[in-house]
Amino acid sequence: MKLIDNIEQLEQNLETVELYLTEGTGFENDTAIGLIRAGACFVAYEINNELRFAPSRFVGYKNNNLDQHLNSHKDGRETNAVIARILDNKLGPNQKLEKAFLKYCRNLGIEPYNKKRKYWKFNLTKEFKANLELDGEFPEGKISERKHKFRERNLKVVQLAKQNFKDKNGRLFCQVCEFDFEKEYGEIGKDFIEAHHTIPVSEMKAGHKTKIEDIAMLCPNCHRMAHIKRPWLKMAELKQLRKKQVGKFE
Repeated sequence: MKLIDNIEQLEQNLETVELYLTEGTGFENDTAIGLIRAGACFVAYEINNELRFAPSRFVGYKNNNLDQHLNSHKDGRETNAVIARILDNKLGPNQKLEKAFLKYCRNLGIEPYNKKRKYWKFNLTKEFKANLELDGEFPEGKISERKHKFRERNLKVVQLAKQNFKDKNGRLFCQVCEFDFEKEYGEIGKDFIEAHHTIPVSEMKAGHKTKIEDIAMLCPNCHRMAHIKRPWLKMAELKQLRKKQVGKFE
């Protein structure tokens, strides 16, 4: 992977981390949080009085994304060196930032692994593009507003996708294994199914709005299998793998 060489590329990676945390799928959100949990060196940046943290081993590589990051060699020493040069700021312990980081982790629902952490403090040169459309109606700040608006929009499209699927098929069931929760569990399983977003946030173009066609109905097992490798397995691929495996035992 190529290292970043300017402020703009660093800010682009910081926004990518923000997207994973606020608008990513379950896999993207969990993976981004995992990188923060395991990190030792962080870029601390502030948005509307909200202090945020991004691991240097992610934001130090040019145009980074989870696909690239998870499948490539990483070296914290080289990313630390290039970030220090770009920010003209020495990496080191900071009690104030450490306290803020621990609070940040509590908000994410995690306990960090490393006991000793180092930080850079970075002032963004401009607002993230994803924040510009917000109207500031959330007193907690733009990150909270983005989370809320994404979840609100996401919930609506998921509800529409489930209803559309039910209208066409008369019931909700897994599109891969055809497991029907109501059939297996009775009333408590009625209308239960998980919604799988077939397009990762990292692949969405600017202005993309999730459509009903972007949502697939999956049981938890098939949903997890869809996310087990990158790029994600498509529905046809999952069906083929399952068909091939089930055939071995028939």
